[in-house]
Amino acid sequence: MERQDWQNVVKEAAIKEIHDYFSLTVYGEEAPQKIKTPCFTVTQKECTQKRLLGQRREMRLTLEVVYHTEDRRAGREEAAAVADGLYDCLWIIGGSEKFCAQSMSHEMKEGKLVFQVCYVWHMIRQEEEILMQRLEYNGRKVVGYEQDGEIQQGTAGGQSEVS
Repeated sequence: MERQDWQNVVKEAAIKEIHDYFSLTVYGEEAPQKIKTPCFTVTQKECTQKRLLGQRREMRLTLEVVYHTEDRRAGREEAAAVADGLYDCLWIIGGSEKFCAQSMSHEMKEGKLVFQVCYVWHMIRQEEEILMQRLEYNGRKVVGYEQDGEIQQGTAGGQSEVS
């Protein structure tokens, strides 16, 4: 199985859910200078990894969703409705792999709605097991040992001979 960048998978799933729910433009990082409002920006704020038993890991990703309104004065009522929608659509995200929000919060900053959501998931690191290599003796690969201690060596044809 190929390695996936789970941070981007979660972020893209959140962007897709916001776009599908609100039918508005969603920017993946910072919004450009001239944005068409209303719109959203989704930025990754923090990602941590905690080691658990063995090869298990706990991943924690915090996303910040900012809602940019057309009119900042009328933004409070509109922001409250948008916050309720964000709580609904970001609770569970993803396609074949689902991610559930562990915590969500929102506040108004400088006339903008700032919504934070934290996703937590567990992973198991798959490490390739390194098998013991064959021993070489006098330029030939060793197959095994005879009962009397003589080394049994392999030949090119796949059969072995005693030396």
